[in-house]
Amino acid sequence: MRLLIVDDHPMTCAGLKALLQTCYPEALISTQYDASALAQNAAQCDYIFLDMHLPNVHFVQLLDTLNIHLRRVILISASPEPEIVEQARARGVLGLLLKNANAEKILDGFHRIQAGERVFEESGELIGGRQPTLTARQQQVFDALLGGLSNKQIARKLDISEHTVKDHVAAILTLFGARNRLELLLQQQRQTAIV
Repeated sequence: MRLLIVDDHPMTCAGLKALLQTCYPEALISTQYDASALAQNAAQCDYIFLDMHLPNVHFVQLLDTLNIHLRRVILISASPEPEIVEQARARGVLGLLLKNANAEKILDGFHRIQAGERVFEESGELIGGRQPTLTARQQQVFDALLGGLSNKQIARKLDISEHTVKDHVAAILTLFGARNRLELLLQQQRQTAIV
């Protein structure tokens, strides 16, 4: 199976790739950070995970460009616009998965899409302070991140490699729909203030 992840945030690409590679070790997964040559690359793929908010791209025009490949496209977004999602759905895209959903929900959505179902997650399901579900190790890394530790410090503290820490950080940022550590920290501070 060939997968393509298109998102302008390298950490989102890395996190989603790590998540998918864990469940589909035989899959060939590519990433790209913009829409250049997307139509040509799409022809080589079984599924395309496409960010709805690529910079310098009008999304509806991008759908026009991908017209014959839309039945391979899975939209990804942390803040989807309902009217744009409906246009994409009407044109035949396979679904919408939320970047800030937990790993199980993302994988379940992809499994359902592979089984032939069209899956469009509702962003409202994430309102109300629900946090993504983390593995025990991800929770340790998450707590250390919120404590302001660097990757090197986290690796020492948890007795794991720095490379492994980077993979966990990428997955955590993807699950929370954050672009970087600062955004994650601010997001958590807002969440705490609400509670």
